[in-house]
Parts: sequence; structure tokens; C-alpha cells
Amino acid sequence: MHWFDWLTLGILVVVTVAQTIRGSRAGGMGLPMFEGLGLVVAAVGATTLSGPLAGVLSMQKSVVMIILFLVFAVLAFVVAHWLFSLTGWSMQSMDGFFSFVFGLVGAWAIANMVLRIILASQPMNGELAMHAADSLVVREVFQFRTWNALMRLLFRVKLGPEIDPDVG
Repeated sequence: MHWFDWLTLGILVVVTVAQTIRGSRAGGMGLPMFEGLGLVVAAVGATTLSGPLAGVLSMQKSVVMIILFLVFAVLAFVVAHWLFSLTGWSMQSMDGFFSFVFGLVGAWAIANMVLRIILASQPMNGELAMHAADSLVVREVFQFRTWNALMRLLFRVKLGPEIDPDVG
């Protein structure tokens, strides 16, 4: 395992545990849910907009990606707190479990963005770029292999909707 595997695992563990505790203390799983979904939106927005904005601003893509992700993440946290104060979503005894799940979603988005930023800042022959295909953790974070395998299995046993998951 390489240093970036340990970094990714560290991010996943720390953020997931922190979100699980925050969800339990907040009195509902809604806070980690809104924050996790907000982080996913922030990651997608930063990834999508960083290329065009880097060209317009004549900046490195990795710098623009960091700035955009931080701005979008702060906005996501503000909106998440506001939405949680409005809804107060809670599943009572299941709050810890759902806080863990949505904490993992947020952690996955953060780990994905950290790896994308590292890749964007390195040359094509950088350490992460050269060893990403060999790394189990990095491949999982980028390609969602376990999730895709689970979905294929569910579709085979007809527990999923009637579509082909391999198309599209």
C-alpha cells in the first residue's frame, strides 16, 4: 500500500466517525444526510467547473478545484444546518446507523476530491497517476467497484428496477 492509500483510508475513517458522532449529538440523522449530500454536490460542482474556470482565470486546475470545493462545501454545510433546523429528520433508534452511512457518503466525496486534486497537481508520471491502477483503495474511491458489483448482483436476482445497469 502506498501513502495515498493510507491517506484515503484515514479520511474515510475520520470523517465517517466524526459524522456519526455529530449525527448522534444533533438528535437526528438529517444533519449528516444533508451534509453528505451537500458534499457530493460540492464535489461534482468543483470537478465540473474547475476546468473551464482554470482556463478563463489562467490558473492551475488543482488550485481552482480546491477553492471551488471549499466554497461549495461551506455553502453546503450552511444549507445543511438550515435544512436540518427546518426538518429535524430523525429515525430515532436508527440515527446512529444512518449517520454512519451518510457520514461515509460525505467522507467518500472528500476522499475523492483530495485524490482528484492530487492527480491534477501532479504531472502525468506522478506517483499517484502511475500507481492508481494498482491501488485497491484508490480504484474503489474512483470507480465504485463494490457498489457496481452489488448493483449487478441485485439486478440479476431482480431486486432492482427493470433496467440494465451496464448500459449508460
